[in-house]
Amino acid sequence: MMTAEHVNAFIDATKDTFSSMCQMKIVPNFKDVKKIDGAIVETDDLMAICGLSGEVKGAVFLACPLNIGKEIVGNFLMEKITEVNCDLMDGFGEIVNILAGAADGKIKNTRIDLALPSVLVGERTRFFAKAGNPFVIIPLRIVDVGPMYIGISMEVKKK
Repeated sequence: MMTAEHVNAFIDATKDTFSSMCQMKIVPNFKDVKKIDGAIVETDDLMAICGLSGEVKGAVFLACPLNIGKEIVGNFLMEKITEVNCDLMDGFGEIVNILAGAADGKIKNTRIDLALPSVLVGERTRFFAKAGNPFVIIPLRIVDVGPMYIGISMEVKKK
């Protein structure tokens, strides 16, 4: 079962990753958190998702409008991103991979293995949040940039 400790580890890892790797400050909006279970979830134009395995089963994703994704990856790569290209896709995937690895380091007594991230781009991107393993979706605001979301689904295997 996913706990507040798990969610907070991903939030803290996101803040740390964006601060150190993208020079951006993240502010979570816990007031508008959603729990999605057995439903189709609409996301923004750009989404990176990384599967979680090992002692857990689940995934973590980041989603944001395309223009914000270009700014995030531009800061990450220290170059201007003006179009949808391999740099944008690889960079956004790498960011979700880095923050997932950082979250693993913050969660005590649980080993998390990371899958290679997948990156999707396009209007009205949607995915299915399987019943029984819900996603907790937390709106984030990148200060002076705009909105982004993180979604976390994690079932910890019993030891």
